[in-house]
Amino acid sequence: MTPSLLAALSLAYSLPAIPRAATRASPPRLDAASDVAAWCVASERADAAVTVSGATTMAEALRDFWYVAGAMGASLGDGAAERAIAFPTCAEFVDPQQFTAVVDHINACSQMSEFLGDELRMTARHPAADQGGDAAPPAPLLLLKSYQSAGFSDFFGDDDPFAALEARLGAEGGGDFGAAAARASEEEILAETHKWVQAVIVDMKVCPFSNGVHTAGVPMGGVTYPLSRAEGAEAIYQAFWEQVEELALTDEKTLATVLLITPDFAQYSVDAYDALADSLGAALVNLGLEKDLQLVFFHPEFTFRDGKERMGGEGEAANFARRSPYPMINLLRTPQVRDAQKGIPTGAVYDVNERNMATVGTETLREMLQARDWTGLEGRSWEPHPTRAKLETKARQNF
Repeated sequence: MTPSLLAALSLAYSLPAIPRAATRASPPRLDAASDVAAWCVASERADAAVTVSGATTMAEALRDFWYVAGAMGASLGDGAAERAIAFPTCAEFVDPQQFTAVVDHINACSQMSEFLGDELRMTARHPAADQGGDAAPPAPLLLLKSYQSAGFSDFFGDDDPFAALEARLGAEGGGDFGAAAARASEEEILAETHKWVQAVIVDMKVCPFSNGVHTAGVPMGGVTYPLSRAEGAEAIYQAFWEQVEELALTDEKTLATVLLITPDFAQYSVDAYDALADSLGAALVNLGLEKDLQLVFFHPEFTFRDGKERMGGEGEAANFARRSPYPMINLLRTPQVRDAQKGIPTGAVYDVNERNMATVGTETLREMLQARDWTGLEGRSWEPHPTRAKLETKARQNF
């Protein structure tokens, strides 16, 4: 073995090991790292580090990628400037078109990423695709290369022009909800989320298919509340794909739906959270996941983009069906959603929720959300959601 190949292999595990808690994949073969390191040498990347993912599914592979990208970004200036991430056991990456779709998705997510696109640049290689002059790699590869960008001190000396702004946001909490999120412990966040789900989603029947804080769906199954305290998009994407895989691996009666709570990400900016939502919604379409998965997003300052007046007056009350104490991503099973729609159409749910929210009023709902106190909803009666059969009967009578 050449010295340069030994150098490449010696860097193979310089990052923390990829967490395997959420995976059922077997550990990658040792010879996969050797094969990738040999390819790095042959393609004039002898100093590149090598990471071999044991992912067997696309969701696991994306989880592993974001873990490595986040770890590499956080350690810029230390260790290797280039890293090859290999996916020798991911069946979905055998198809070069699917692999390209994943690469396009990651590139689209770079707009949200703290590191990718600026300090980190990504390229891809696939055994069945044109290599641009390189030999064919032994497995699908994502290559990350670090670039040190100029810091504030290069332009402003030792003065950070945003320091005063960040200090003010920290003191004020970035709005009505940020300070509470910063102070809250994980236990408090979960308790407040559970209270909101019970009062609004279950008792107010914003979701008529929720039977309790821990049961929902068609058929009824469990609900989990994983919590990520991550502040950067890389770790949020990693946590999201972990839950996609967990949902796929778990029976629907055991786990019907997931509410991934992200209290420290974009808590000051609903626009940033909308951008995250757009990137993940596009992933479902572009990666062919719509048949299995649907997403609903919640944020303390959520506003529907339905063409109606939702920024003030009576119309604003409807937004509180999706204004949760903390930002959340709801992962739903598409077959369950379709079964539910057979009983109660989505449009009917939306219309009834809007009317029920209006009976409470925008200002009262806002005060409840800020205080995290839903006792004012207790004992109230709500307009029920009409079934599809009742709507069809009514339509025939009015015809």
